[in-house]
Amino acid sequence: MKNFDTRWKDMANTASKAEPRDEQIPFGFAARVVSRAFPVRSSSVDVTWDRLLVRFLLGAVAALALCTTIEWQHLHDTHPLDPGIENTVAQLVWTL
Repeated sequence: MKNFDTRWKDMANTASKAEPRDEQIPFGFAARVVSRAFPVRSSSVDVTWDRLLVRFLLGAVAALALCTTIEWQHLHDTHPLDPGIENTVAQLVWTL
């Protein structure tokens, strides 16, 4: 850092003496930049399975939420293991 000014002036002189270059961007440069920014997902079997599994997961969560809302009223029953009348009738029908 002691001789920064002298080095800076030397580099600036060297840069000013350089030949001017072509400032045109190469053909297809913008397309390459956009393709790297937004990669295209191939429609392979893995992508299809990923989408299908996400839908199955959402369906399972919805079914679990539905079951939870239906059974919420029976959460504080005093005798949850006592068979109801419908269970007794179903058991008797199968024994006939």
